[in-house]
Parts: sequence; structure tokens; C-alpha cells
Amino acid sequence: MDLQTFITYLLIFGAVFCLVICVGNMLPDGKVEKQPDRIPLIFRLFKTGISFFAAEAGGFLEETFPKYSKRIADSLNRADLPLAVKDIYGAQVFFLLLGALMGGVSMVSLSAVPAGQIAAVTVFGAAGALLPLMYIDRMAEEREEEIMHFLPFAIDLISSSMNAGLDFGAAVRYLLATGEENVLHREFALFLQEVELGKNRTEALRDMQKRINVIEFSRFVSALACGMDSGSSVIDIMRIQAEEMRRVKYARAEQQAAKAPTKMIIPMALFVFPSMFIIIFVPIFLRIKDSGILSLIGK
Repeated sequence: MDLQTFITYLLIFGAVFCLVICVGNMLPDGKVEKQPDRIPLIFRLFKTGISFFAAEAGGFLEETFPKYSKRIADSLNRADLPLAVKDIYGAQVFFLLLGALMGGVSMVSLSAVPAGQIAAVTVFGAAGALLPLMYIDRMAEEREEEIMHFLPFAIDLISSSMNAGLDFGAAVRYLLATGEENVLHREFALFLQEVELGKNRTEALRDMQKRINVIEFSRFVSALACGMDSGSSVIDIMRIQAEEMRRVKYARAEQQAAKAPTKMIIPMALFVFPSMFIIIFVPIFLRIKDSGILSLIGK
């Protein structure tokens, strides 16, 4: 058996093995997990490998790199994921090794030179190590966008309910009873639970601010807390904050629209422009070839 056949068999075995592990991790094992629906798919697929490296190396890496660990903890808090910092380190180590293995095996199967093999191992390994944190950052951004999408309407509804005679807590309950469930609804539900357990309303709002960790919402909570403490009109404060958040929302939409032409350059360069060049220049080339000019140039 030559080396290339052996590498092919090894790749097939690795693919089947990873498929079996992923399917096994997705099947229920009788244990009740904490909020399994909020755990990202890649963490559920490779739960066994990630848990192993999190237990073996996650705690050590968390203590060794405190600043980077704080950055990971902030990202987990923004994404509101039931994961620990050591789980992210375990995922990074696991995907680093998996990416390096895939890069090395791929280059060996393609009979690449040693320099190409080393470069592939390095690139694939680095990409695998960055994948978990990039995935979490993306989830955090999506969560912030969802919060900013529903927040102006939520504030308007609460202020309208208070204007109709309800207090703040009853207005929040009315908000939870109407509309579809989203991230903001879950946060307000947790806020009500903390208030019912005896926590001060301002402290519960501060805790909600820490969980959401969005600048616009932090400003809203600060203004609302100051209004509650000073006895100012909470309804007027909420109406002003809702208008401000709506302006911020529209400004973000305009920024995203302005970035669209720049983001379109890469797909156009990869897919549209080559097709246009083929359509334009291939008929010209065929006409030149049929005319015999190329044979004259060759002589």
C-alpha cells in the first residue's frame, strides 16, 4: 500500500469517526443539561473533545492569561451563553489540533512540499483556534442587534401603559403578556423575578444592564434609575430614551447600508467579473483563432 492510499483510508476513517462522535453527542444521554438550546451547535457536536481539553488545560490557560480570559468572559456575557471561560479554551485547543491535523493530512495527500505542509498546518491550526471566539462574538453581535430592534417598541409600550395608569412593574408584565418572545422579554422576565424576590427595582435594573451590556440600554437604565431616585417623571424620561434609541437604530441601519458596496467587492471579484471576462473575451479569442492570426504570430 502506497502512502497516498494510506492517507485516503485515514481521511475516510477520520471522517466516519468524527461523524459517529458528533451523532453520539447530539443524542440524549438521560442527563439534564443547563439550557442546552442556548449552547452553540459546534460545542454540542464536539462536546466530548471540548470537555476533555477544558478539564485538562482550560483552567491552567484561564489563570495564565487573565486579560484574554476577561475578554472571553465579556464576550460570553454579551452573548448570554451558559458556558465557562475554560470551555472556550478547551474549544480553542481542540479546534487548533483538529485544524492542524486537517491541514497536514490534506497537504500530505496532495504531495505538497514540506514548506507547504508547515504553512497549511499553521494556517489551519490558527483558524481553528480563532473559530470559537469568532463564533461567540458573532452571537453577541446578533443578540445586541435583536435587543436594539425590540427595545424602542418595548420602552414605548411600557411608557404608554404607565401613562394609562399602571405602575412600572405592571407595565413590564403587560409587555411580557403581549408580542412574541425574544431576548428582551427574557431579560424583563428575569428583572421581575428579582423584584419579586425582594431586590430593589433600581438594583434589578442595574443587574439587567450588566447582563445586556449594550451602551444604549446602559444609558436608558442610568436615566431611568436617576429619574426613579429623584422623583422625576419616568414616563417623559422613557419617551425621550425611546426616541434616542430609535435614532441610534436608524443610524446603525444607515451605516450597514453604507458598508454594503464595500462588502460586495470580494464576491463580485470572485464570481461576477470572471464570468463577464469569459463571456466577453472567449468569443473574441475564438474569432482570432479561426482567422489564423495566431498561426501567423507563431511563425
